[in-house]
Amino acid sequence: MAPKNKLNKSLENDLGIIPSDLICDIKRYLPGFHENKFIKAFEFASQAHKGQLRRSGDPYIIHPFETVRILSSLHVDEDTLIAGLLHDVPEDTNRTIAEIEAKFGKRVAFLVEGITKLSKVHYKNDMATRQIESLKNLFIHTAQDPRIILIKLADRLHNMRTLHFIDNEEKRIRISRETLEIFVPIANLLGIEELKSELEDICFRYLFPVDYELLSERMKFNRQNNKEALDKTIKTLEKTFKEHKIDATIYGRLRKLYGIYKRLTGDLSNLQEYDKNIALRIIVGDKEECYRVLGLLHSIFRPRPGKFQDYIAVPKRNGYQSLHTSVFGYNGLCIDFQIRTHQMHLEAEYGIAARYFCTRDNKNPHLEEDRRAEWAAKIMEAHEHLDETSEGSEDKFMEGLRDDILHDRIFVFTPKGDSIDLPQGASCIDFAYFIHSEVGNRALKADVNGVIVPLTTKLNSGDTVHIITSDIPRTPRQAWLDFAKTNAAKTKIQEAFKKVSREDKLQTGSALLQKELDRAGLGLLRDISPRQKKIFVENHKRYGTFKDVLIGIAEGTLRPREFINVLYPEKDAPREQHGFFLRYLFPKMEKRYTPIRLKIVSRDAIGQLNKIFNVLSDLDLSAICSNSYLSLFSRLFICKISVCVHNYSQVSTLCENLEQIDGVKRVERLFRKRQFFFLLACILTFGVWAAHPYILFYIENNWVDVKNSIFSEFLLYTGIFMLFMIVYLLKTATQRSFPDLRETNAFWAVTLLLSGFAILTLLAEVYFFELSFNWGLVTGLIVLFFAYLASEYISYHERS
Repeated sequence: MAPKNKLNKSLENDLGIIPSDLICDIKRYLPGFHENKFIKAFEFASQAHKGQLRRSGDPYIIHPFETVRILSSLHVDEDTLIAGLLHDVPEDTNRTIAEIEAKFGKRVAFLVEGITKLSKVHYKNDMATRQIESLKNLFIHTAQDPRIILIKLADRLHNMRTLHFIDNEEKRIRISRETLEIFVPIANLLGIEELKSELEDICFRYLFPVDYELLSERMKFNRQNNKEALDKTIKTLEKTFKEHKIDATIYGRLRKLYGIYKRLTGDLSNLQEYDKNIALRIIVGDKEECYRVLGLLHSIFRPRPGKFQDYIAVPKRNGYQSLHTSVFGYNGLCIDFQIRTHQMHLEAEYGIAARYFCTRDNKNPHLEEDRRAEWAAKIMEAHEHLDETSEGSEDKFMEGLRDDILHDRIFVFTPKGDSIDLPQGASCIDFAYFIHSEVGNRALKADVNGVIVPLTTKLNSGDTVHIITSDIPRTPRQAWLDFAKTNAAKTKIQEAFKKVSREDKLQTGSALLQKELDRAGLGLLRDISPRQKKIFVENHKRYGTFKDVLIGIAEGTLRPREFINVLYPEKDAPREQHGFFLRYLFPKMEKRYTPIRLKIVSRDAIGQLNKIFNVLSDLDLSAICSNSYLSLFSRLFICKISVCVHNYSQVSTLCENLEQIDGVKRVERLFRKRQFFFLLACILTFGVWAAHPYILFYIENNWVDVKNSIFSEFLLYTGIFMLFMIVYLLKTATQRSFPDLRETNAFWAVTLLLSGFAILTLLAEVYFFELSFNWGLVTGLIVLFFAYLASEYISYHERS
């Protein structure tokens, strides 16, 4: 029996399917295909899976077979097809990798082993270490050989097509979320548009079923409603192209549902813009004809302003090339066009496979440069820099991959016109460190499209960026870690911090932690008890002492919020990344929001208040009221603003963003109740000291002779003790309630002034009431008191 007939007969008897069309399709693009080896692999897999059933009730062998069908549509090589047939054998049967290597060779065994190691990839919201390790293995193996991820994608696509056979809704949602967050971005990186879009739409169906049904029905109605205009447009274009001797293929393309949903950002109320919109694709022979067709389109129809994009001159990161334009068409419709060559269309359909498996030009596809393979190198680089001994390293690895590699991409340009590929949401900081570490470390500001902006400014595709640097070496700012998007930038910033001396790190760490305590209203760093410090160190084994914690904060490996999270956890609710100690900070969180008040001190400049409100808008926060003025002596711009927040995370993020505005010197959180009670205490203290002589005078005339030595000494020593305690308590209260006064000369001037006033009052009482006392002891106490103030003042100057 001929091999093909043998395979057909086997499948016919066991499965009821005939794969002759698949064999023909493979041979059409792979003339040297070894059919006998493929049939041998099929029989091996069929025998291994014998008796196993899918949830649908079908024999299990259908799954690897359908996986191969999907792979063949990508025009993969023979080893990949055979590995696709065998990909579940080692995991689900008693057959081993060694047997597969003996029968089908080392290359097939390597691919199957790679898939087997990835078989336990599962996603959960809390990402257990084992699950993260599985995902890490997925990316590392993919970086070694992209064919592994192609098999995994084909495997996942067939599983998603049959997801409706899983009865557990929670499991369907979990698998869909995993697919959307991990596998869809990878398909996008590889440039496999059709596979990516199908995965997205299936995930959409299970994650947002109501929106999916609404959108699906709406698009189906629109296709029927706009068919006449579509046909008329195609006829007009065919006639025009024929007159200009352009051989072009024109056809309508169906918009992918999830693509529409993403563009609407989940708000289907704006769906009407798609009711009067059709999409067409035009495929021509070469690049020159693409631009000729573009010119003809704009001569026939009026182009829509701002809707033209040239992805031929500047391809997307995944290699995608096309001209995009939108015009006003017939019957009041808008028409979106994609114009590309046959080769561009091939690469858009098959992605990296179009080059990886291409041998027609007698080139080694594995050596051919392709920007779509750059992400693999980034994965390996991230893994090399991973400190596996450090706590949370696996989570940071996955977070870095999501932000730096799996995220949507943008292209920005240097002043010389070189394009730089960055993740969406990247800032000028990422751009600077992409150029060079020293450019990043010495960066001061950025020139984006001719406008000077802060380094934390987010970039958009098409921006031209120039980094303005300092002539002298500088250390990057700690806040940059919160605005850097790429793993490379964060790593280089942390490397710069590690070069700083230990003493400077301790000072920086203390200052950063104190700033976070001030924002949270949790007092002074020195008030943190040894017990609290011990709890944190015990829960974080990488830190031996509290000084190591401060050094970790200074180096950027530990964020101050993480430390506070351990000290003030939310006990009555599950711990979240930023949902810490909300009840402690916001006792009224049952409300929809909590108002907070901030004080922003800035250099006076045009548009400064507008910049502040732009930050609020970007963070989706609302201001209740604001008060702005110029300070009397320093002529600084002061803005006091009340903002509605939902949690402390927003407080910290808002302060960090406000501090990045050009000219802003500091941002402080104001606590009105504390300040009220503090001022009340100051007034009462001043009143007590001012009334003290009158009280003594009243006592002398009505009750007792104050000249009595025992009573006079009691009054004097009590007064000195009260003086010391009141000044100490007021000084501490000031430092807690007024962070802006904590490290200023004004604070010390007021402290010394009040102390001097109190001493003068005390001496006046001694003189007027002729009190008797031990001059040596009293003088010693006064000297001791002022010695304490002097030592505190010297310590302040050393910190300054």
